[in-house]
Amino acid sequence: MQFGHMETENDVRNYDTAEYNFAAFDELTSFTETQYKYLVFSRVRTSIPGYPTIVRSGTNPGNVGHAWVRKRFIESGPPGVVCREVQTNTSRIFIPCLARDNPHIDKNYIQRMQGLPEAERRAKAEGDWYTFEGQVFEDWREKPGFDEPENANHLVEDFKIPDFWPKVLAVDWGFSAMTYALWGALSPDGRIYLYREYAAIKKKIVEWATEIKLLSQEEIRHVVMCKSGWQNRGEELNLADQFAKLSGLTPEKPENNRIAGKLAVQDYLRWKPRPKSVVLASAPFDAHKAMSILRTQGTKAYEDYRLAFEVPEDEKGIPKLQVFKSLSLLRKTIPLCIYDTSDTDGKPSEDVAEFAGDDPYDTLRYLLLRVDKMRSPVKEEKYRQEERAIYGQLEATGDQTTFQRRMALHKAPVSMPIRRFTRAGQP
Repeated sequence: MQFGHMETENDVRNYDTAEYNFAAFDELTSFTETQYKYLVFSRVRTSIPGYPTIVRSGTNPGNVGHAWVRKRFIESGPPGVVCREVQTNTSRIFIPCLARDNPHIDKNYIQRMQGLPEAERRAKAEGDWYTFEGQVFEDWREKPGFDEPENANHLVEDFKIPDFWPKVLAVDWGFSAMTYALWGALSPDGRIYLYREYAAIKKKIVEWATEIKLLSQEEIRHVVMCKSGWQNRGEELNLADQFAKLSGLTPEKPENNRIAGKLAVQDYLRWKPRPKSVVLASAPFDAHKAMSILRTQGTKAYEDYRLAFEVPEDEKGIPKLQVFKSLSLLRKTIPLCIYDTSDTDGKPSEDVAEFAGDDPYDTLRYLLLRVDKMRSPVKEEKYRQEERAIYGQLEATGDQTTFQRRMALHKAPVSMPIRRFTRAGQP
């Protein structure tokens, strides 16, 4: 019996020329796919006819190898079913096991695990391979947790996007890697709905650009393409220019600040409201003063005074990111993003670690950074819709008093947020 370790990728070479008929990996997700495959397919062998070669591994969700372990074992077939790999003539099986399946584990320990943070509880207690501690985007939810509000959810059923919603398309090009495109629409309430995705591997630009064109029959206000599309490759036209010629869509250069992109994704995924800032009023609300302000200064001054005593409402319109359920690739990618520790002595950095198949994430950050620049036109459209609604109410009711009050509030310029107070002594 030999015990070994591999701290770096190259440490796998320490086992060259070795022959093992049995190999066991402890915490498989702490190994890279290259390390695992090199040992399994070159070192696990036998020179004795009929002698079996066996590999067994145990692990929890998470760590650097989470993505490839999930793909190889969890996504390859149903639990408990043997899967045959034709290329290597090997078989593999995933057998899930939870803490409660072990009769030697204290029941109090199992109960205490319910107090873990939601992501870690799902991974450790429930064996959930689609969420784990250490994720960059811990707010990502495909459904609310058992003690979470209804808005802790980023998935929506597919629906027809209204024509007037501004739309943006982001494209991340690759050949051996993935070419990935993502469509988003900005609603009047400031939410971005991701409603379509496209992926291709080892396709020429004439193919994928044409296919994206056929998918983009609606008006696309902005198109952003990854920085690789703008590189000079010795051709008459760079990739971005070829895309424009083939698709009829004119791409822009993306904002390629990786940290800003990560922060944008985190903010759009946030479903917990920001803490309320409440300043105690120096004096209680005075109804007589309020009415005096209304008579002498008008509706706007009256509303400012009244609102100064309201407790701030809960933040609305969160999360700002909504994803159609049909976007399977993006849904798989977001939970796999972990912090980069390659240049920080094992400590998490501020950036997302690059990994095979991270193209949907890169495309998402390009798109969201571009969406941030589109918000003013959307607010203008929302303003016009609210104004039409006010006129519609007047036509339906004939109530001039309500109409004048609503129009005064609607058209009042707001250059800075209203300071809000509560009565002295109130929380």
